[in-house]
Amino acid sequence: MTSTTSPLLDDDVLPMVELLALCLDGQVYRVGDAFASADTPDGPELRAHAFARTAPAWTVADRGSAAWIHGTRASPPPLPQVCVPPSHRGGGMLARLDTAYRTLAADETVALSGIRVTSPLRTAHDLLCSPGGFSDADALEVRHLLLLAGETPAGVDDRLRAMRRRGRDLARSRLPLVARASLTRHDGVER
Repeated sequence: MTSTTSPLLDDDVLPMVELLALCLDGQVYRVGDAFASADTPDGPELRAHAFARTAPAWTVADRGSAAWIHGTRASPPPLPQVCVPPSHRGGGMLARLDTAYRTLAADETVALSGIRVTSPLRTAHDLLCSPGGFSDADALEVRHLLLLAGETPAGVDDRLRAMRRRGRDLARSRLPLVARASLTRHDGVER
């Protein structure tokens, strides 16, 4: 948990029943496990603050948590998904976290309000390489992350071909679905 000042409210400030009533009245809205006043703009920095309440300060938000922080999914995963840096490995179990143990290059993370998060491109790579099902909604989420990163599915395919990363072949097999996913702007133009 971090000590940064946060614009969020939780049951340390008001009882949960009051926060939920304020939410029903439209005075506050949920941001992960916390609440923000209705006049607080939602954005990556605010979601990063919410993430920071659920994980140690030395972790890096990755996979689903990073996707939520970047705004490509509506809600955070049930357990915060984090990357544990090499300097903190082997220090015990982190039962309330979905941990991944990998080394991240400096350009694979961004700091949002002092909270480290995998970059949109790294987050897209991690989601593409994750085992399990991969739906149209997952493809759309990855496409949105690639748009934030200024990258195309073809560009990611070129990067993946040059890498030796576990899950590379799985990720490459999912890229055609990502390429077919389209994002429509508010003016109706597809990307």
